[in-house]
Amino acid sequence: MEQIYALGVSCIEFVQYWFEDWSWYFELVNHLSNPHYMLEILFPLISIFDSVFASQLLLVMAVGGWVNSISKWILLEDRPFWWVRETTFYTSPPQLYQTDQTCETGPGSPSGHSCAAAEVLILIIMWGQHIFNDRKWSPWWKHAVYPFFGISIVSVMLARLYVATHFPHQCLLGAMIGVFLAPALCIYVSDPYIWKYGSSKPVQNMVVKHVIISLVMGSIGLGMYWVMKVMGIDPHYTVQLAFRWCNSPSSISVSTTPLYLLVNTTAAMLSWSLCVTPAVDRYRHNTSNRSLLISIFATGLSMFAFKQLELNITRANAFFFYMLHFVLNTVKPAIFLVFIPSLSMWPYSRKEKIN
Repeated sequence: MEQIYALGVSCIEFVQYWFEDWSWYFELVNHLSNPHYMLEILFPLISIFDSVFASQLLLVMAVGGWVNSISKWILLEDRPFWWVRETTFYTSPPQLYQTDQTCETGPGSPSGHSCAAAEVLILIIMWGQHIFNDRKWSPWWKHAVYPFFGISIVSVMLARLYVATHFPHQCLLGAMIGVFLAPALCIYVSDPYIWKYGSSKPVQNMVVKHVIISLVMGSIGLGMYWVMKVMGIDPHYTVQLAFRWCNSPSSISVSTTPLYLLVNTTAAMLSWSLCVTPAVDRYRHNTSNRSLLISIFATGLSMFAFKQLELNITRANAFFFYMLHFVLNTVKPAIFLVFIPSLSMWPYSRKEKIN
């Protein structure tokens, strides 16, 4: 792997040299493609206008985050900013440029940012196809969206190289996982239309099936954690490397650890299993009996409340820290996919009863 890593470092040096004046752009791209912020900000905002699309995003981000966490623990690859300091490959190690976004703590492969960006971009293309095909509009939009997809995913990968947090092959692997997962999951389970087969019993069976899958995913993640412990591998050893070689340790965030991501995505998947039924189809983008003002106000208020709760979770006890985050991320989808859409349709349901 050292030959591959060394080639990757040369690519990073090339990107950092030739795009030196583009630091503001790459830092912005890194921020926008952060999987944590996509679940925290993008998912609630999309739920205001289209709960089905939001449920698709939640499912893909949850499964993608789970795959990312498990893959990181299986592959246990290094990140450039600590590898160049730890390796004996160089007589004089390269001096890679670091930013506040460099200091991530988990193993390097695959790239979670590249995976999340590819997932979201594919979902946007699929959503665009659904909207434009339904209205039989001109296919001109593809000539704008497809180049945008290519530019966006290349920008994310270059941004990850620029901040020296991933090697090129790790970015490519992450993007490939995202491109595969998004259409595969949406075609298979995420559209509530596929559950409408007569009685409500098939719906109940699907909910039970999805809950079981969520619990199995959580068990596999927990099992991986303890298998590594038994084998004498510290699942958090990369956190020590990050603190050792990061120029600004104060910028290290717990949200970059695989365990944190695993807890949040498992909770999101469990909540998705319980909340997403054919009833969500009532809150599609073409729903007229829905108050956008109520949706916007309630969503903004909920996002603020959840953020305050997250900031005030205790870090003194690791068990309670992760347990409270699990509970919080289980409640979030229920609020944004069920409670707020129902609340926004309440005035119209009252009018129908009066009429």
